[in-house]
Amino acid sequence: MKCKLWIGFVVAIATFANTAGGGGKEKPKFKDIKIDGVLAKNDDKDPRRNTPCKIHVVTLQGGQTYTIDLIGRGFDAYLRLEDKGGKELAEDDDSGGDLNAQIVFNCTKEGDYRIICTSQGIGSGKYTLTVRSAGAFASAGSHARMLGTRAPDFESDFALNGKAVKLSELQGKVVALEFWAVQSSSSIAALPRMREWHKAHKDAGLVVVGVTYFNSDLGHKLGFDSSTGQVINIAAASPATDRELFKTFAAHYKVDHLLVALHKEKALKTFNDYLVDGLPQLVLIDRQGVVRFACVGDAQLRNPDVDVEIKKLLVEKK
Repeated sequence: MKCKLWIGFVVAIATFANTAGGGGKEKPKFKDIKIDGVLAKNDDKDPRRNTPCKIHVVTLQGGQTYTIDLIGRGFDAYLRLEDKGGKELAEDDDSGGDLNAQIVFNCTKEGDYRIICTSQGIGSGKYTLTVRSAGAFASAGSHARMLGTRAPDFESDFALNGKAVKLSELQGKVVALEFWAVQSSSSIAALPRMREWHKAHKDAGLVVVGVTYFNSDLGHKLGFDSSTGQVINIAAASPATDRELFKTFAAHYKVDHLLVALHKEKALKTFNDYLVDGLPQLVLIDRQGVVRFACVGDAQLRNPDVDVEIKKLLVEKK
């Protein structure tokens, strides 16, 4: 991408003691890390993306925010972050500006973490990986300031499983607004939850809306291979090929809730308005059009508390 979407993926927010277990001594200050490396075409493949990768293991302290940047030289950088057991915590393509990747990570538990440096596609070349501490993070989370405020309005440019509408036209319904992207494996992992909510609550007044953006507007040339279920690189892209990508993606994953796509300027404004800092991000909006709940990541979407929030909003009077 040639612009910056604010999707610097942030995981669960919590507090964690930042002192050593014995004697209450303060732990040594984290020293910023800089690694210069080379991504080669014959490197081991990233099992999630099937692209060459280099893996760096770093030790991070709990209760701290870290900014992880991957600058690729001659290729479109892609970052993934896992815990030591291999569970994916975050991923990013271009939040570092231009074709560089960036993850902003709120570390809740001290330990070793795996940083996977790879590419969007089959590119290779030299890279610089940096890990910088931004200090302690607040337990309330950035989304807290959205709660209780009017949901920012926007109008979709393209829709599947329904018509392109303005969000304000859905007032009177409970809206589950999910920000996602076709190239986000975490977004794909969350699809069963979206299907479940749509099927269980559509007759009670819930509208599930998946919000994404036109990749071609942002410099990506992506298609979809329905035989493998994989997003692929194509020679040329346009809004027309993006629309076909959305259609084949939705058909493959049996998506039956409303999916909408936004063009560049509208997408940037809407993602910023909703403080999107990770994908998928869920925002629950009540029948009066007020934001009542927000969370980030497919693991958070699987939390039973989300079901409780949806059911609570559905029984509230208009």
